[in-house]
Amino acid sequence: MSKYISWCGIACIAFSSLANGQDATTACDDSRVCDALAETDKGWVQRRDCLSFGGWIAGGLTLNADGNRSGTGNAPYGYNNVSDGAVMNQLWFYAQKEIDEDASGFDWGFRVDCLFGTDGPDNQAFGDESWDFGWNSSRDYGSAIPQLYADLKYEDLTVRVGYFLTPIGWEYAQAPLNFFYSHSFTFYYSEPNTHSGFLATYNVNERLSLQGGWTLGIDGSFENFLNASTFVGGLSYSVTDSTSINWSLVAGDWGDGTGRAGVAGNDGDIYLHSIILEHSISDRLEYVFHNDLGVNSNLPTADTSWYAIVQYLTYELSDDWKIGSRLEWFRDDSGVRDIGDDGDYYEITLGLNWTGRENLIVRPEVRWDWARGAGLPFDDGTEDEFFTYALSGVLTF
Repeated sequence: MSKYISWCGIACIAFSSLANGQDATTACDDSRVCDALAETDKGWVQRRDCLSFGGWIAGGLTLNADGNRSGTGNAPYGYNNVSDGAVMNQLWFYAQKEIDEDASGFDWGFRVDCLFGTDGPDNQAFGDESWDFGWNSSRDYGSAIPQLYADLKYEDLTVRVGYFLTPIGWEYAQAPLNFFYSHSFTFYYSEPNTHSGFLATYNVNERLSLQGGWTLGIDGSFENFLNASTFVGGLSYSVTDSTSINWSLVAGDWGDGTGRAGVAGNDGDIYLHSIILEHSISDRLEYVFHNDLGVNSNLPTADTSWYAIVQYLTYELSDDWKIGSRLEWFRDDSGVRDIGDDGDYYEITLGLNWTGRENLIVRPEVRWDWARGAGLPFDDGTEDEFFTYALSGVLTF
């Protein structure tokens, strides 16, 4: 790692020294210490109305029943491909000033995120191979700056400008926000990670929120050498106090296919939507239905498409324990999503979350994958079924 020095690494050191063992060290606008902590429904702590620093460290171990121990032994899992030892997935730091969602009139904020770990290469600007692309330090590890944006708010309208994580989909790049350690195929192969451009959010009322904006394609930063131009937007509607629907999409010109160093880049038009239904069956039981549909058209060859259905069910056993399941079907009609051959991919994941210590999440899980009509995508191209077991932890600060 000493061979590679990046601005992300320098930023990580700076953020770490600012935090220096404190819980989200703050420097307030009025030079007073902020007392109020706001804990989001996703379980991580931030401070409001002031400049805050924080982050987390996340790591774990994923082994497969086939005994394949290598850097890609769990492929095509993506984030959890490494099967020959424990890894640090994310050493993540952020600095931000949050806007006050309830304030009237004008407000502003910003955020910058810095990431180092095995998740680093998967969160770089690989769409246009710019910005932080290639900030890798070893076989498995790399750095990334997945977000750098400013928020401007007036009344019920907020505009985000810069480089930011996608609003599309159910799972997140940030480790503390996910119930499971492993990710769905849908998250890794169907959906974008980041966008650069602007995204406006308008809260029509307490139940309805609309989004719309323009971005430079998918997973790329500001260079945009592919000349991409896409719309990103959607809506979120609370049907009842226990049921909500979210629809988001990206659509437009995905790029001119020029690529770099002889590698073809994104080409043609893109349409991708994500529909999410969340329903609280009871105070303890939560259900999520997630559907994706992607189409890449106006290509020199035939159009391509992919689609998926993912379902999540979580149950709160006690204040410290939750149990959850994920059932997924992912279909790649044309074999172009880099997951393997065209066909159907399935997975069932069962997991537990333990939160018995402040700012600590422990997540054991077991997962069974199988493919039909998709060749032999598992165990280095020798199996159409796969079983893994994993243990991970997330410590926020």
